[in-house]
Amino acid sequence: MWIKIQTIALALVVMSGCSSSDPADNFDSSLYAGKPIESLSNAEPPKTEKEALARGDMALANKDIDLALYEYLRSLSFPNAEYKDKTLYTVGKIHLTAPNLELAERAFKASLQENPNNVGALEELGSLYSRNGRTDEGMSYYIKAVNADLLRLGENPTITADNLSVESVAELKHDAQSPDGAYNGLGVLLDVKGEHDLAQSLFVSAIEIDDKNLDAIINLGYSYYMSGDYPKAAVYTKAAVMRDENNEKALNNLALVYLAQDKVRQALNVFSRHLTTPEALNNVGYFLILQGKAEQAIPYLQQAIDKNPSYYEVANRNLERALSIVREQSSSLVTIQ
Repeated sequence: MWIKIQTIALALVVMSGCSSSDPADNFDSSLYAGKPIESLSNAEPPKTEKEALARGDMALANKDIDLALYEYLRSLSFPNAEYKDKTLYTVGKIHLTAPNLELAERAFKASLQENPNNVGALEELGSLYSRNGRTDEGMSYYIKAVNADLLRLGENPTITADNLSVESVAELKHDAQSPDGAYNGLGVLLDVKGEHDLAQSLFVSAIEIDDKNLDAIINLGYSYYMSGDYPKAAVYTKAAVMRDENNEKALNNLALVYLAQDKVRQALNVFSRHLTTPEALNNVGYFLILQGKAEQAIPYLQQAIDKNPSYYEVANRNLERALSIVREQSSSLVTIQ
């Protein structure tokens, strides 16, 4: 009797060991964040990588994010898994929506360990680092994304930060699958450096890749505003507003373009589309100050205060600033004379 019990117990241990070592039932918990795994699924473990991925896709379509992560991560445990870099990229994108930026970064880097030329992972790391102020790293990853895409297209990837130029960008081959976000991100980084012509060529490339890329259209208009080409700035910024009439960034940029063209009434009307009257008046005054037109700003700031004297303290501060600038300018003129 004792021998029989011992034999059964040994069999159970062996069976348990086989179950716990089943690759479909293991996953990298370091990339998981969500509710307890035990509560996610009572179904039979997936038998293949593709089955696990299909389960993940279904869970994602049903907006069950935790289950999707669980299934995607389980798919990584199969021997000779074919889609690891793509799966890890998807895991990173899921973490971005949480947002859990640390896990997103870790997943994108893991994707690159599987495939150093995963364009999406390179592009997302460029965006992550750029937003965090790590602009040199951001630019490096954006350039790697463009080069990896050129490799996909059968081209010789030779782009570096040093040889980027309007001419070299114009020659870059791209298609609808190319990383428009990387082109747009590079443009933003270069625009900040004052390299507006080069930035504009990158924004144009991003729009050629995806003509629905609203960020690139807005950025192109703003780049022309920064370089003083107000007619072109107006064209692209109006195009952005036509695409999304409630986009605050596009509306604010259009108002700035109008102010630069001395079309103050149009600027006020644009600000008024998404701001209260006192806020719109204050914005007009504030940006007129920034554009070196402090004297013009004063009446608009006074109106903002009149519309809401108890609340609009910020307009009072801006009015004081405008008056101070005007007094300094008057004093300088008297001294010169």
